[in-house]
Amino acid sequence: MSDRLTLRGFFRNYFLTFIAGIFAAYFSLALATALSFATYFRDVPLAGGLGFSIVLAGAFLILLTVHSNFMILRGRPSWVWVMVSIYLVCFLFVLPMIQCSPHMILYGLALVFPLLGLFILNSIVQRKMRIKLVEIRHFRQAFKTKHKKR
Repeated sequence: MSDRLTLRGFFRNYFLTFIAGIFAAYFSLALATALSFATYFRDVPLAGGLGFSIVLAGAFLILLTVHSNFMILRGRPSWVWVMVSIYLVCFLFVLPMIQCSPHMILYGLALVFPLLGLFILNSIVQRKMRIKLVEIRHFRQAFKTKHKKR
């Protein structure tokens, strides 16, 4: 089997950019959640259920991130738009927090990670990876239909 069709050969070329996009999403979500507790919900008691609902929303977004990255790995590049929307939501959620005078390093990181994630998604290596994954999906589908006819 050629090296381009093996998992080792594929991840040798694309693993770093793929995992960097995942971690940028996780850090974006984590920093947005942490800053929301430190700014918007500073005076709200956590016992009232608000903290649980924010954690639930964060867990949903993390599961959505996992699922969309899994679908990208399965050769469905349209799921990149879910990742783009997650990055944009995190960025736009954090941007007005400057009025609440947050911790400036956390605020800066919360703005940098979504932008870094968008940059990674738009990189040439990430685009080549998605093209290669679509080719692998088509190869897998052709292989299945070829062996079903037998």
